[in-house]
Amino acid sequence: MRRLFFVLLTAATVLGVHALTVQNTAGNLANLVSNNQITQLTVTGEMNARDFLFITEELTELTAVDLSQASIVAVDGSAVIYGTVTSYPADEIPRTAFFGKKLTSVALPAGLKSIGYAAFAGCYQLRSVTLPATVTYIDDYAFAGSALTSIELPANVTGMGKGVFSRCEALVQATVNTVYVGDFSFLGDFNLNTMNLGSQVQYIGRGVFNGCTALQTLNIDPACRISRIDEEAFINSGLENIDITALGVGTIGDWAFAQTQLSSFILPDGMTDLGVGSMAHNPLLETVLFPGMGHAADPAGRGDGLDGGSLRAPSHKRTLTEVKDFTFAGNSQLHAGEILREGVTRVGDFAFYNVSQEIDTMRLPSTIAYLGKRAMAGMTGMKVLKTSATEVPELGEEVWAGVDQPSVLLLPPDAESTELYKVADQWMYFFFKAPEDDYIVGDVNNDGVVNVADVTALIGFVLGNDVVINEQAADMSGDGILNVADVTQLISYILSGGSRMSLSNLRDAAIRNSMTTTDALELPAVSMRAGQTRTVEVALNNNEHYYTAMQLMVVLPEGLTLTGVEGVDRGSQHQYSMLRHETEENVYILMGVSFDLAPFAGNEGNVMRLTLTAGEDFIAQDAELLLANILLATPDQETYLAANAKARVNDPSGIEQVTADRQVAAVRYINVAGQESESPFDGVNIVVTTYTDGTTSTVKVIK
Repeated sequence: MRRLFFVLLTAATVLGVHALTVQNTAGNLANLVSNNQITQLTVTGEMNARDFLFITEELTELTAVDLSQASIVAVDGSAVIYGTVTSYPADEIPRTAFFGKKLTSVALPAGLKSIGYAAFAGCYQLRSVTLPATVTYIDDYAFAGSALTSIELPANVTGMGKGVFSRCEALVQATVNTVYVGDFSFLGDFNLNTMNLGSQVQYIGRGVFNGCTALQTLNIDPACRISRIDEEAFINSGLENIDITALGVGTIGDWAFAQTQLSSFILPDGMTDLGVGSMAHNPLLETVLFPGMGHAADPAGRGDGLDGGSLRAPSHKRTLTEVKDFTFAGNSQLHAGEILREGVTRVGDFAFYNVSQEIDTMRLPSTIAYLGKRAMAGMTGMKVLKTSATEVPELGEEVWAGVDQPSVLLLPPDAESTELYKVADQWMYFFFKAPEDDYIVGDVNNDGVVNVADVTALIGFVLGNDVVINEQAADMSGDGILNVADVTQLISYILSGGSRMSLSNLRDAAIRNSMTTTDALELPAVSMRAGQTRTVEVALNNNEHYYTAMQLMVVLPEGLTLTGVEGVDRGSQHQYSMLRHETEENVYILMGVSFDLAPFAGNEGNVMRLTLTAGEDFIAQDAELLLANILLATPDQETYLAANAKARVNDPSGIEQVTADRQVAAVRYINVAGQESESPFDGVNIVVTTYTDGTTSTVKVIK
C-alpha cells in the first residue's frame, strides 16, 4: 500500500511540472522556468522580447500558452535579440516567437496591438485563436501553415502583411476588414469556402486567393469600395460569382481572374487598367461586358437562369482603351462578338487566342488601331468579322492563325475602306462580298438579324402588301421569284440556325435586337407518368400588342420528348414548325406563322397545343417545362421579347388519368416522297397525330 501511494505521488509530481504559472518581470522568464519540457505556460506581469526569445529557443514542448494577464513592454537597446533586431515595441508578439510550436491553444494579452513576422507560423496543431480588439496590425506570415479553421479580424485591424494566413489548409471561414488585404494572405487555403470583406477594404493584394479552390463567392459589404485588385488575386480559385460593378475598381492586375469557374463578368465603369491575362483560361466563361455596356436581362425579372441579370443603362465613362496580351486567351466558351467597344484602340498579343465559341459576328470598333500577334488565332467559330475602322488597323504576326479566313466574311464600313482592306496584309485573305451582294441571307427586313419578323415581312410581300424588303436576302431558293416556297425555306433556315446556338447565345441575340413586352405565354401544370403521351395547351395574354407570329424554344425535363405541335383556338389559323436542338438536350426550336398574317385574336386564350411523350424512365418529381427566348412578331415586323414561361410537371392521380383531356392515340411520319413510318425520316416530315376523340392534326417538322 505504501509503495502504491509513493508511485501515485511521483506521477502527480511529474505531471505537475508540465504546467507552470509564473509572475514575471520583463526579461526574467528564463530564471523562473527550471524545466524546459513544460507543455503549459501561464504568464502574468510583464514580458519583453527577451522572454519570447527564451520561449522560442528553449520551450520546445509547449502546447498551451496563456498570456491574457500579461503585458508586453518595449525593448530598446544595442544587444541583438532576434536575428539582427535589437529593438521591439510594446504590445507586440515578436517575430517567430512561437514558430513551429506544438501549440493547440493560445490566449493573447488583452492590450496587444500587433503580431510579428511568422509569430505563429507552422503551428500545425493550432486550430483557433481569438485576437484582442486592440490589435491593429498583423505582420507577414503570422499564422501561415497553422491549423486555424476560422478567423475573424477585429475591426481595429487596419493593416496586414504578406501571407498572413497562407497554407492554412484547414481554414474554412475568414472575415477581414483591413484597408489592404495583404499579398498571398490566403494562398493555398483550398478549404476556404466563406470569405467576408468588410466596408474598410480598399485593396486586394497580389495572389490573395490563389489556389482557394473551394471559394465560390465573396460576401462583400455594400459600403465597401475596392479601387485595386492586384495580379493573380483569384487565380486558380473556385470563384463562380463576384459582383464588382459598384466597388469603384480602377485596376485589375495581371492574371487576376485566370483559371476560375466564373461564367460571366462585368467590368465596372471608370476602369483604367485590365491586366495581362487577367481573365484567361476560364473554361466556363461565356460573357464579359466592358464598362458602359448594358447586359442581358430577364424583362419580367423572373430570374430563371437563362439570362445575365438586371439591365444597366449605358454609361459614357468608357475608360478602357486597351485589351492587353492574353486577356481572354483559352476561354473556349466566351461569346466575344460584342466585347470590343468604341474607345478600344489596341488588342494585345494572344488576347483572344483559342476563343473558339461560335460567333455570328465579331465586331471591331472604329477606334481600333492595332491587333497584336496571334490576337485572334484559333477563333474558329467566327462567321463574320465586321470592322467599323475606316483606316486599316496595323497587325502583329499571324493574327488569325488557324482561322479559315476565306470562309469568314469581312465587312468594312464603306466601299472606299473595303478596297483598302482587300490589299492589306493578312486582311486580304478574308471573303469580301461584292457591293451588290452586301446583305445577310434571310434578313428580309434589313435590321441586321434573321428571326420571325423576317418571315412576317416576306409573307406580307408575297401577299402584295406595301412592305419594303431586301429581295435578294429574301430569295431563299435563288430562283429570282419570291413566293411561299421562300417563306417555307426561310422558316427552316431560322430553325436550323437556332438549333445550333446555345440558349444563352440566342437570348443575348434576342435582347440586343428586340424590344421587351409584358405580354406573355402561359403554361398550365401538366400531369404525366412514364410511358404516357399528353397534350399541353399554351395561352397568349397580349394587352400591349397584336401578334401574327411567334418563335420560341421548348426546354423539357429529362425523359420527355416533344412529338407534335399545332395551332388551336386563337392560333388555329397558324401553322407551326419545330426542330430539335442539335446539341442541347431536350430542347426544341418552334415557330408559328399565319400565311395570311392573321393575328392571334383576342386575349387570354390558347394559341398552341404541345404533344409530349414520357419515356419509360421519366420521373415527374421536381420536373419543369420551360418556354424560353420567346419572340412575338407584330404585323409591322416589330419583334418583342417576352418573359420565359414555366410550369411544373406532376405525377398524375387516378382521377386525373380518368378525366384527362383528349390524348394521343397514334403518330405517323410522312416524308416528301409520301412514305409513312412510326419514326421520323431524315429531312422534312409531315407528322399526323390521331387523338382518342377521333380528331387528327398535322405539323411539318425537320429532323
